[in-house]
Amino acid sequence: MEQHASVLLPSDAPPQTFVALRETCRIGASRLKGGRLEVAKFVLSHPYDVAFASAREVASCSGVSTTTVMRFVGDLGFESYASFQQLFRTELLRGRNKAAPGREPYPADQTLGHRT
Repeated sequence: MEQHASVLLPSDAPPQTFVALRETCRIGASRLKGGRLEVAKFVLSHPYDVAFASAREVASCSGVSTTTVMRFVGDLGFESYASFQQLFRTELLRGRNKAAPGREPYPADQTLGHRT
C-alpha cells in the first residue's frame, strides 16, 4: 500500500475499537473533506452494515467511489479493507454478547438492503 500522510491520524496505528474509531473521526473531522467525510458519516452511522458490506457497497451507500473508501481506510492506518472491516465485526460480536435474550440487538433500519 502506498505510504502517505494520514488525514486523520498522527501515527500509522489504526484504531483498535469502534469507540476509538469514532473518536479518531471526531478529532480529525475538520480535516475530512468531501467523499471521505461522507464515508466517515456512513460507517459511524451503520457499523453493523459495514461488518459485512464490501468496499463497493459502502461506497455506493456513501455516494462515493470505491477508491475514496479505500483512501479513507488507509487514512485510518489500516492495510486493507478486510482489516478495517474486522473492527466492525468485533463490535458486532460485542454488541450481540451484550444483548438481552430474545431481543433484537441492532436497529432494523440500519440495513444495506438485499443484494440483487
